Amino acid sequence: MKKANRKVNIGISEETHTKAKIICVLKGITLNEYISKALEKELEKDKHVLERLSR
Repeated sequence: MKKANRKVNIGISEETHTKAKIICVLKGITLNEYISKALEKELEKDKHVLERLSR
């Protein structure tokens, strides 16, 4: 069963948005995919923070 996606609004600078959008076009991916992958990478780096909650 596929999990439902949660939609969020985030505030980023115009410059950051433009750079990210250009990269997405060049890579052939959506901005949503790009941001999701970036967030997943950060969550992996910080997983130790969540692990402390289960102790």
